[in-house]
Amino acid sequence: MIEVLVALVLLATAGTGLVTLLGQTAHSMRATLLAERETRRASEELDRLALLDRAGLGALAGRTRQRGWTLDVTVVDSSLFEVSIAASDTTITLLRTTLYRPLSDAADALR
Repeated sequence: MIEVLVALVLLATAGTGLVTLLGQTAHSMRATLLAERETRRASEELDRLALLDRAGLGALAGRTRQRGWTLDVTVVDSSLFEVSIAASDTTITLLRTTLYRPLSDAADALR
């Protein structure tokens, strides 16, 4: 009789642990899915920015809020622009890249 009671207590403890673990796993999976979705949206926005020319990137220099994202565009060099994207001013950067936009031959001739 005591052995059966000990076995039931062990099963109940293991069952409780398993239910807790399943709940935490479901929460982690939802958080991962949301983070992946947000990163994918940020990647699409970064792809859109990568299509801009020198003038377009220069116009966005500094920190701007655009289409729901906080963009930081830094002119590193006359041909290099560092672009980072975050969900807001207070969140960490989701994606960052450096874009190369060389001077045109006409601009080189004027210098």
